[in-house]
Amino acid sequence: MSNNLPSSEKRKPIRRIFCLKQGIHYKRYLKEMWGLGIRPIKILNHLKMVVGEYLPDRFAQSLDSHPDVEYTEPDIRVTITEPYIGSITSLEPTLPWGVKRIQAAKTWKVTQGQKVRIAVIDTGIYNEHPAIKENYRGGVNILSPYFPPHDYNGHGTHVAGIIAGSATDLGVIGVAPRTHIYAVKAFNRKGNANLSDLLTAINWCIENKMQVVNMSFGMDKMSEVLRLAIQTAHQKGLIMVAAAGNRGLSTQIDYPARYPETIAVTSISNNDHISSFSNRGKGIDVAAPGEKIPSAWLNNTVREMSGTSMAVPHVVGTAALLLYLQKKLNPEQVRYILMQTAHKKDEEIGIIDAYKAVNLLSRI
Repeated sequence: MSNNLPSSEKRKPIRRIFCLKQGIHYKRYLKEMWGLGIRPIKILNHLKMVVGEYLPDRFAQSLDSHPDVEYTEPDIRVTITEPYIGSITSLEPTLPWGVKRIQAAKTWKVTQGQKVRIAVIDTGIYNEHPAIKENYRGGVNILSPYFPPHDYNGHGTHVAGIIAGSATDLGVIGVAPRTHIYAVKAFNRKGNANLSDLLTAINWCIENKMQVVNMSFGMDKMSEVLRLAIQTAHQKGLIMVAAAGNRGLSTQIDYPARYPETIAVTSISNNDHISSFSNRGKGIDVAAPGEKIPSAWLNNTVREMSGTSMAVPHVVGTAALLLYLQKKLNPEQVRYILMQTAHKKDEEIGIIDAYKAVNLLSRI
């Protein structure tokens, strides 16, 4: 039996991101998109971007060189910076070694990051976990906007516990145990996201006045639209902290950590050496604990994980400690304080020291 469907209907729609030039009126451009057979899916006002879908044989190539368009890119797939997953650990009322190593607890008499707004762009957060529920303040499910940003993977929950864990009896104590944590679910249960989902997540962070953004994900290819989104967030004062990546490369780090607007973080082990799995090279700002880090997991459990994904939230938590004391710090001031107070041993990359960072801020 022959298939009489037109070939265009057999193909899946292609999704593309259009970054508009400054001063362009959205309504005029959207009308032209519809006329060219492109259906707008998302309008990202703060980023001046539109995500659109079209069937391959209906796409007018002239739209690439449209006078209103600055850049256009395909909607590629991005993955979380794949960690090394350890076993579920026994519950011990001890301070995690990473929090000890950066001397975060020494700052808690003066700052615990109270009410600083932290966004975790990740797989969601299991907000019922006893280490997280006290500091959880909601968020958004980018993938399914009518559903809560629940975590079915575990990665986002683990990251959230490192930043803002508050369960002493479970041994899940975060760097900033009274900061406010927001789940921005852009990755599915397999740890995959579309580039357009990440752009939507950043747009949400700007719109909802997040102060620090945890980005424990990466990709090896440059994206101009992601760079523009990061630049926009940076200009608006959001502190963007990103993972260097886990490919063990000595001269290359992942995007978005490679963009100069982010604070790029690599991982150390408990002997203060850069982790063997960590990318390093030009663009790294600081190192932080990232090996065998215990934190919150699904179903109220605790799990050890290793990766630059685990190093990033140590830096995010430290930024929260600083912002509680001086909420008007801009991203470059935070970077400067973290790098100036970082402890250098045998490696060129400094290991963050929350206690020294808070002390330096008090003297500025």
